Amino acid sequence: MNRAGSRTVGVVGLLLLGVAVCVLLGLWQLSRHNDRVAQVDLITTNLDAPVAPLTDVLGDDLDPQDVWRPVTVTGTWVEGSGVQLRNRPVQDANASHALALFRTDETPARVLVVDRGWWRQTDVVPDGSLEVPGGTSEIVVRLRAQEDLDERANPAGEVFRVHPGSVLEQTSLDADALDGALVTSAYGMIVSPVPTTPLGALPDPDTSLRSHLSYALQWWFFAAAIPVAAVVLKRRADAEDAEAAAEAAGEERPVAARRRRASMEDEEDALLDAAERAAAERAAADRATAGRRDQASEISSA
Repeated sequence: MNRAGSRTVGVVGLLLLGVAVCVLLGLWQLSRHNDRVAQVDLITTNLDAPVAPLTDVLGDDLDPQDVWRPVTVTGTWVEGSGVQLRNRPVQDANASHALALFRTDETPARVLVVDRGWWRQTDVVPDGSLEVPGGTSEIVVRLRAQEDLDERANPAGEVFRVHPGSVLEQTSLDADALDGALVTSAYGMIVSPVPTTPLGALPDPDTSLRSHLSYALQWWFFAAAIPVAAVVLKRRADAEDAEAAAEAAGEERPVAARRRRASMEDEEDALLDAAERAAAERAAADRATAGRRDQASEISSA
């Protein structure tokens, strides 16, 4: 294979690779869109689900289909269990959340991590934000799956993720003194009672489908545009090579090239000619109209 042939094969290979990459990226975005559709369907279904007792929904592990389901829990807040969850935005604001442990009145009892509300994050923790009420309470929470363990070292009294083991560790409480087994597969986001100052109510989750489908269509457009652009560029390069070869040989330029270069001048001349013809026709029409008007005036005067 000569040098030109090798270059052609290489260019075609790169084009095919580019098309394949664009198609695969489009399929990846389509897969993300389908996953998001399923996720939104689950959220909207469970947001409207009736409130059920915790024991009816949460066993040893949280069923993924029960995420965001509202459950009612009766028990007591564990005193001294307040922990700050940092950097969890709410309403486009950087926010911290107040986590605490809630001991159920089940037999045997369980201890559930609960997100009690949020505040706009600054260097200062608002007074009373990490304190829990005393006495028996009945609360409604939405169940969420536990988050993965963050490998970073948590500052004292703070966590970066809602990982029940890490939350318990930051409370400095003894697990044996909780009088209940820590729930490690899930945590709750409080719905009622509605948090009060200094804490804000937790918003509903985002149910937008985002832009994955739009991105998929864009990648497939690129996949279709690559061969079209390659053909256009190849034809243009061939025409320029032919013109350069003709000039080098002292031959007359290819007719197509001369026509292409002359086309703009021809169009300009044609426009000027048309304008002149139109002006002449209007002048002739004006003269004819003026002649008829004079003739009519003479007849009227007579």
